[in-house]
Amino acid sequence: MFKKYIQKATFLFLGIFFSVSALAYPDKPVTIVMAWGAGGATDVIARVLQPVWAKNLGAELIIKNISGASGTIGTAEAAAADADGYTVIVTPAGPITTQPHMRKTPYSVESFAPIGRVSVNPQMMMVSKDAPYKSAKDLFEVIKNEPGKIVAGSTGAGTLPHVGIIAMQQSGLNIKHVPYKSSVDAMKALLSNTVQVFSDQAQLVQSFDVLPIASWSATRSAEYPNVPTMKELGYDYDIYNWVGAYAPKGVPPSVMEKLISSFKKTMQDPAVLDGLKKMKIQVSYMGPKDFGEFTVIESNRNRKLLQAADLLAK
Repeated sequence: MFKKYIQKATFLFLGIFFSVSALAYPDKPVTIVMAWGAGGATDVIARVLQPVWAKNLGAELIIKNISGASGTIGTAEAAAADADGYTVIVTPAGPITTQPHMRKTPYSVESFAPIGRVSVNPQMMMVSKDAPYKSAKDLFEVIKNEPGKIVAGSTGAGTLPHVGIIAMQQSGLNIKHVPYKSSVDAMKALLSNTVQVFSDQAQLVQSFDVLPIASWSATRSAEYPNVPTMKELGYDYDIYNWVGAYAPKGVPPSVMEKLISSFKKTMQDPAVLDGLKKMKIQVSYMGPKDFGEFTVIESNRNRKLLQAADLLAK
């Protein structure tokens, strides 16, 4: 009997403790895990959000770059963090909706609680401005006439840039693949002609001053209306990337509400909208409920793509 009273008192104490902690939240800096290197396609988005989100949340936000293994190292760390609201992750689609299907990750899509979506960006095929080909049609001619000559970079096996390469290979375009740790590394390889083509989020076009030659979206990008789609070029693909924010699953509801409301307010801020627009990022805010459902749909969609390419974990 005495033991039962002790247990009840302990549970009561813990309940009061966590309730008080939630009310005091945030009382220390919050870490944004970035599973890619500084200056990459997703990192630049997070840095636009960072100061405004910090102001709206009422806490310092610190970006922690943890790159490697196609984004899974940093994502695993975010999933394993204490569910107290002091760790969040801003991520593209790949680490959460693609990688768990390809390898044994210590997390899954179920490991995260959605905060909100930031953007949906068409995957853009890019070449250096110094390249001898100035259009996708010209590049494809080289690939067809000199099979294996063209090398395409990606941000790692199973990432969306790699999915684009797989799609090209399955369409009979004989190109080689070299994976890199981040989009910054892949862009450096593109600019040095180590690789001749790279496809990733469209904001990299402006960041690295390269030439966009094809969009993987179903329709032409509003930001790049003169760039043809792969479908117009005879390849029926719709490969896009998106960026969103999550917390580890299990964060107290009152803390999640603060994260969600401050994030929504951030996504309505003119400074954020203008900053993203200047980088030609297609803002597409989605609240937590819809974003959670969207994430599951995307995970199922990507699983089918990987299954078709025989890339599912054995």
